[in-house]
Amino acid sequence: MRVVTFTDFKKVLEERFASGAFTIFYELGLGCGRRSCQRLMQKYPDRVRLLKAIARYKRNERWGKIKFELDPEKGTGKVFVTESFEAKQYGPSQHPICYFFKGYLEGALSQAFNKPLRASEIECIAKGDKQCVFQIEMKS
Repeated sequence: MRVVTFTDFKKVLEERFASGAFTIFYELGLGCGRRSCQRLMQKYPDRVRLLKAIARYKRNERWGKIKFELDPEKGTGKVFVTESFEAKQYGPSQHPICYFFKGYLEGALSQAFNKPLRASEIECIAKGDKQCVFQIEMKS
């Protein structure tokens, strides 16, 4: 799917369902992240190689350039995404808008580290930030 088509799809859902659309995109991302990571873990059982593979695969799929800065044991830290497919065509926003990407990271990283992790978008291209940044923490 082209980025502009995804953005149009997202905006129509937001217009129709308001904040419910955010939940839909988050949940879609969460499930996709879990399943994607499960598939990749079969080929890359080593966590360091797994994270590199995720970044490479998503870059090749034009999701953006992902850089993981995570504690290798806990999985906590930050994820930096330049050229996020979800944010770059979105237009100006007062708040972070990468709900699908947030869900994807949360699902994939919870699977990779085998523990419940939470992703929070603290910077977003749509807000005028130079990149999207996600804080990864343990779920309480």
